[in-house]
Amino acid sequence: MKLLEPRDYQTYALSWLIKRTLVDKKPGAAFFIDPGLGKTAVTLLWIKLLKELGIAQKTLIIAPLRVASIVWPSEVEEWTQFQNLRVSFVHGEPSARMAKLASEADIYVTNPPNVKWIYNHYEKKDRSKFPFQTLVIDESSLFKSWKSVRMQHLRKMLKWFNHRLILSGTPTPNGLIDLFSQMFIVDEGKTLGSGITKYRERYFYRSGWGGQKWLPMEPSKKLIEEKIAPACLRLSEADHLDLPPLVTNDIWVDLPKAIQKAYRKLEREMFIEIDEHRSITPVNAGVKYLACRQVANGGIYDEEKNHHLIHEEKIHAVKEVITELQGKPVMIAFQFKHDLLRLKSHDGFENIPSIDGDTKAEAANELIEAWNEGEVPILAVQPKSLSHGVNMQKGPGRDIIWMGLTDDLDAYMQLIKRIHRQGVTSQVRIHHILTRKTIDEAIEIRIRSKEESQTALLNALNEYRSTAA
Repeated sequence: MKLLEPRDYQTYALSWLIKRTLVDKKPGAAFFIDPGLGKTAVTLLWIKLLKELGIAQKTLIIAPLRVASIVWPSEVEEWTQFQNLRVSFVHGEPSARMAKLASEADIYVTNPPNVKWIYNHYEKKDRSKFPFQTLVIDESSLFKSWKSVRMQHLRKMLKWFNHRLILSGTPTPNGLIDLFSQMFIVDEGKTLGSGITKYRERYFYRSGWGGQKWLPMEPSKKLIEEKIAPACLRLSEADHLDLPPLVTNDIWVDLPKAIQKAYRKLEREMFIEIDEHRSITPVNAGVKYLACRQVANGGIYDEEKNHHLIHEEKIHAVKEVITELQGKPVMIAFQFKHDLLRLKSHDGFENIPSIDGDTKAEAANELIEAWNEGEVPILAVQPKSLSHGVNMQKGPGRDIIWMGLTDDLDAYMQLIKRIHRQGVTSQVRIHHILTRKTIDEAIEIRIRSKEESQTALLNALNEYRSTAA
């Protein structure tokens, strides 16, 4: 345990939050702070102050499962200032959740699926016994959907809290439309309105196939930013961190000739669907797009969810990179489970540990700790299972191999930030394994552009098509 010595920007963030919530007496605030800038520590300093002042004795934190089970408890354990804060991880079977909820603690951490359960527990039992005064949403983009079950129940609970803080490094993964629900958590509609319908009508227009997409009107970005600015603090990594270089290494492979012809047919069918519907969302276009990505990687699922080997060009490239690294620890990002199964079918890779959507929290915690101790030479990771908040920069691993790029820019950037973050002193290397003359080229264009909306993905597909024709 060591003493936390806040950096200047962390001191500024804490001062801003204190002024917003205690001086100006506003119930909600938003930290839109890049990964690696220590927003968890700043939030804990605020929670500690609220407790010491007698303003809030118990805080509920809602975070992604890995972050809830790993990041918050470990952050409390790491710093001397927080040694008196007790943390309870509310998870598991209903009986286990009840026990954790009933335990004596200062901070109760859970994940979004438990929001409905918590609401029903106190609404049906006794509202007067609701124990929390403060709410923290870690990664508020998980609540971007206004009609989701978790958001519907959270909306009913908002008035039960005296203070609310949302945290995110990427609050608009699909554009400005995602801000409404998150800002509603902050101020219950005071800045952007009380209902999403009016928000859409005021700032957006319908587009895409069947008018299913909402795109911002010309002045909307500036207007929305001006409205939310008083309640939000934005800190950028580029302004406050002097990180070592992030080196990108694109490694191109080719489809075997026999497969290339079949792939081209599949791709043409995909573009016909996209042209007809102006989107990759409709079923036929989406299925063909997904199939193109799988074939580019080397395998594919059939209708019965059985996987089939198509080629092993990317596997060979992954093995070559690992050989060149000469024993340096490496993280391999895979998209589809058949990617990992193909890799494990090769000699020497059979027992590679992995973290994906099926990995239990305890097992993931052990692997992350082992990685940080330098005990795991190769770790395979499905990006969305290991994104927000987790620290993996403490060990010697500085290389990430993307066996197949994700088309989710948020997931891409968040995974890299598990390693390329505050505390790293040596170069971080990102190796993209890409299949030439396939959809990989479009995804690489999209990642390089760093534009987050689906419109950007469609533009990248069109750019790829014009060069591949």
